Amino acid sequence: MNTAHTSPAGSGPAGGASADGSQAQPRVLLLCDRLDIAGGVERFVCTLANHFAEAGMHVAVGSVNTLRADIRYPLHANVRVLHGPHGPHTVPEGETAWALLRKQWCTGRALARLMRAEQADVVVLNGLTTACSVLAVAVAVAPGSAARCICCDHNHFDARSRLWRALRGRLYRRVAAVVSLSAADAPRFRAINPRTEVIYNASNLRADAPAEPPATVAPLVLAVGRHVAQKGFDLLLHAWVAVQQQMPAARLRIVGEGPLRNLLQRLSQDLGVAGSVQWLPPTPQVQSHFRAAQIFVLPSRYEGMPLALLEAQALGVPAVAFDCPTGPAEVLSAETGVLVPAGDTAALSAALLKLLADAPLRQRMAHAAIQRSAQCFSPQQHLQRWTDLVRRVAASGVKPPGSALGSALHSARGPVS
Repeated sequence: MNTAHTSPAGSGPAGGASADGSQAQPRVLLLCDRLDIAGGVERFVCTLANHFAEAGMHVAVGSVNTLRADIRYPLHANVRVLHGPHGPHTVPEGETAWALLRKQWCTGRALARLMRAEQADVVVLNGLTTACSVLAVAVAVAPGSAARCICCDHNHFDARSRLWRALRGRLYRRVAAVVSLSAADAPRFRAINPRTEVIYNASNLRADAPAEPPATVAPLVLAVGRHVAQKGFDLLLHAWVAVQQQMPAARLRIVGEGPLRNLLQRLSQDLGVAGSVQWLPPTPQVQSHFRAAQIFVLPSRYEGMPLALLEAQALGVPAVAFDCPTGPAEVLSAETGVLVPAGDTAALSAALLKLLADAPLRQRMAHAAIQRSAQCFSPQQHLQRWTDLVRRVAASGVKPPGSALGSALHSARGPVS
């Protein structure tokens, strides 16, 4: 572990002028609990950090214990990677309520240390439990520290327990801004903090025209996501039974990883569909999977603004999705995909069978999806809105706690890898 504390050249107070009279670039820190898994939050953090670095900002990403070599998504060379000082086993494991609470407390302490050491002008906190854990510790030590934070839950408003929602209600009112990924949840976030903005996620993947898999190839349905309960792959497997019965040639490809992988594979065997289901690991070349699929399916129990669904639409893949709380209903239209009642596996089967049997309908949806994606979910607009928000918070004049002690503290860095 490298514990050097040198700062990047040119760093200085945000929102003011540098020695030559030009506008100083803000120091930005993006925090999440870990960066060594292939998930939507982790991809978001790396993508946003890369954009900020390309815009000339001084950027760091921080996690509890992920080294640079273990980060799953590409990072710009100018993005520094910070992590806790005690190595890879600092957070206790366990599944009991007490163990999970203790884990979050340790996560909050570790990330709050990085926040104090980095002395960034703007801190972006990602995920409700991570944000509340960090803020609870940071505010106790330095009450004004929340005023330079931006919080983004990356999930729908009710996704976590009442305890976490209560903490959010107390802590988010202190922060500089809150980002809601969906218009549906924005009023509820705005009731906590009026400085709430809606910034949709966006796909970095793009296509000018949909792919046209050969008619001789077995029909392929694609699902992408972590193997966790939220993503509903167990529900998808139950729905897939009826699809297989009526269309035996169809294949289901599930791309991802996670703690439920073995259980899901056993379920596919118990349901008698294992022979038609492919399990593939995450890959930076996920675009090739989308381009090979006739249909994308999102069987999630809940979402924020699902990045995999946005990617499917941007690449012209018709989609079938559960109408789960927030996300799919704002991404899909009747011209680009099919929404079915949340958790209704029979309706999911019927929608998949309908699209698999109707190639002209799929083609119309595919073209409409690309057009809608370009109009409503532009990656340029997504990144620009985040950039504008960060610059506004940096220019607000709130100084990091301890900045008055001098430039040495302002330039302090946490452990880097």
